[in-house]
Amino acid sequence: MITFGDSILYVSVFLSAIALVGLILKELKNIDILTRFVSPMILLTTGLLTFAYLLITYYFVVSDFTYEYVWQYSSRDLPMIYKIAGTWAGQPGTYLLWVWVIFISAAWLAQTTKHATPLARRTQIITLATGIYFTVLTLIQTPFKSIYEFSNVPPGFVPPDGSGLNALLVNFWMTVHPPLMFIGYAAMTIPFATAIVYLLTKDEGWEELGRQWARFTWLFLGMGIAVGGVWAYLVLGWGGFWAWDPVETASFIPWLTLTGYLHAAALHRKNKTTFSIAAPMLAAVSFILVLYAAIVVRSGLFNSVHAFGETSTGSLLLISALVTTIVSLVLGMRRYFEEPETVEEDRGFWNKTNIFYTTLLLFVVLAFISFWGITFPVFIQLTQGLKVGVASDTKNFFNIWSYPFTIILLLALGFCLNYKESEKDKQIKTLVTVAALSVITMFLRTENFYVLDHASPFFVREPTVYKLIGSISVISIFPSLIYATWATVKRLQEYLRITSLRPRIKGIGIAIVHFGVVFILFGAVISSNFTYTMNNVNIPLSAKGNLVDIGSGYSVKVLDLSTSSLTGNTDSYPGTPIADVLANPSSFEGTSVKISGKITNLNSLQGHGTLVELTDNSGSMWVVFPGNITETIGAGLTVTGNIMSGFDTPVLSVVDGDRLDISDKYNVQNVKLEVYQNNRKIGSGVAEYLQGKGGSGTFPLVDSSITGTDVYVIFQGESGGIIPLTLKIIPAVNFAWAGILLFAFGIILIMAVKSRSG
Repeated sequence: MITFGDSILYVSVFLSAIALVGLILKELKNIDILTRFVSPMILLTTGLLTFAYLLITYYFVVSDFTYEYVWQYSSRDLPMIYKIAGTWAGQPGTYLLWVWVIFISAAWLAQTTKHATPLARRTQIITLATGIYFTVLTLIQTPFKSIYEFSNVPPGFVPPDGSGLNALLVNFWMTVHPPLMFIGYAAMTIPFATAIVYLLTKDEGWEELGRQWARFTWLFLGMGIAVGGVWAYLVLGWGGFWAWDPVETASFIPWLTLTGYLHAAALHRKNKTTFSIAAPMLAAVSFILVLYAAIVVRSGLFNSVHAFGETSTGSLLLISALVTTIVSLVLGMRRYFEEPETVEEDRGFWNKTNIFYTTLLLFVVLAFISFWGITFPVFIQLTQGLKVGVASDTKNFFNIWSYPFTIILLLALGFCLNYKESEKDKQIKTLVTVAALSVITMFLRTENFYVLDHASPFFVREPTVYKLIGSISVISIFPSLIYATWATVKRLQEYLRITSLRPRIKGIGIAIVHFGVVFILFGAVISSNFTYTMNNVNIPLSAKGNLVDIGSGYSVKVLDLSTSSLTGNTDSYPGTPIADVLANPSSFEGTSVKISGKITNLNSLQGHGTLVELTDNSGSMWVVFPGNITETIGAGLTVTGNIMSGFDTPVLSVVDGDRLDISDKYNVQNVKLEVYQNNRKIGSGVAEYLQGKGGSGTFPLVDSSITGTDVYVIFQGESGGIIPLTLKIIPAVNFAWAGILLFAFGIILIMAVKSRSG
């Protein structure tokens, strides 16, 4: 059954294939029969894909549940913003977004180059081939699949409602993070295509053609990763922004190699013989690793909170990654052996080019550590059927092996930014001094400021080499951080003295990006090692309004507890609020009490009735029915009865009960809190707990101070008159967020000024 949306995709494949054939005929046979149709076909395809994406968005907006994808990721009670975000909540929608951006890239290429040069035509051939391939993947896993394709769905049946989004996805960051990532993935196509063309033809215009797209990709991938970290920090309740989850790590790997490419391309731009193979190969590798990241999400082999699960397109992505890898390696090797031997002046090891080579190698090593850490367990599972890990606690592997190379990278950063041929000897002495300080400070002993947490139960199970590296003091990163900061400041001063506006703006952008590196690493190291955590903090609802001591000088005051829905409505439960009964049960004795709520627990009393837990906006209490009831967990009840004496908590004996119609909404419990340290208020705000159709999610209270420290409170949902909390005091974490903003601002400044070649 071909739906209207699928027919648009089929037409898109046909039109883009005409454009592809036209370009190939021009290149191979110099036949111009289809040349004049190439650009119109590309623009028309882009327009059709734009319409296709607007169409699936429309289906979400109007809640058209005759489409499986809409039914799976939306519901009528979702706020409009999350209905729109549902378009990229699953694999079919992200494929459509991916292919749409690829063809926007192709349209840009067509309009800016007019396919006037062989380089432009060849780049477009690879871009179109990639776009057609991903369009086919989108058709295989189409978002326009009708529910009537399932044999058990009767004709004309329309589901009354959809399954809804998982509770963790019902958040502002869901509207930002996925599109940033997949736009970044798609935008990598043109830098990859230009690199392959260069490896084939040695056309020196390749880097200039793909330069802005490489920077655009770096920006979107970097911001996507960063926003994912913010999402984890503000929603998932991890109390941190990076957990080395396979999917987040897989997206980080191409960003590392792309960073290496941008550094290599900067020198290649000035001297075409420098990094003439390394630069295009890093561009190709970055694209291959983008495909690998998609495989991690879609293969079903990687245990991740982000993974979509196994799909029919996972093997096709793997094939494309393997083919691209083989082609890139063959072309890179051919290019290497074709390079003429040149005799260069011996300037010794200490020169800017060699330090850049070292920097590129460090980016590759860091990328390989991440790649190996998530790939090795899957490889062993596939080949030997064993479930293994790279460490007893997986994040230990990444932290151990990444840490020393990060220090070396900071040293290289400082040396490169501060490099002057006339002052080389002085700068070498400075570098050696800072490196020596880094080594010396590795052996400093502190209470618990090491690469690995010695208090963790996993630490004792690690092999000896892990324990040795894990016992390095994290103080050792500060000499290199200070060195990198000093070098960046010195370079910024030089940029500010430039009289020409264009290079000055670009230089300021470069300095700001490197400041971002320092800020992020400083915030990550301090927040990870100095966070103070108090688990299992249980505040009685009856203590509302009172300051409750939770130990270690900290206390919490609960100001209010309420329940609301995402659509802005508050569930209305008739009768007396349960919290009022719990707070003063004696005032209700001897009178008839009416309460209502959802059933959250059921227990049979062995022929003596049924014990039911009812929960409303304010709390929960037990009621006793004289007989068996047929209601189920989640149903709403209104009951009238009398308070029974002789129990530790109030119990209501039911005289009369009716079913209460409570719609199945996304309900949010909101607890308003104040946090005190030594009787001084240090934080306040609202922590939330969302109960939705797709599970539940925590939305912590986060109160930031001017020092960069966060008061961070996780609320797990009220139950039985108890408000369970987890309190964290997280220092310097806001330096990491500031670093992310510096990253983005810096690269935007660089992109605003078009670099000249040569």
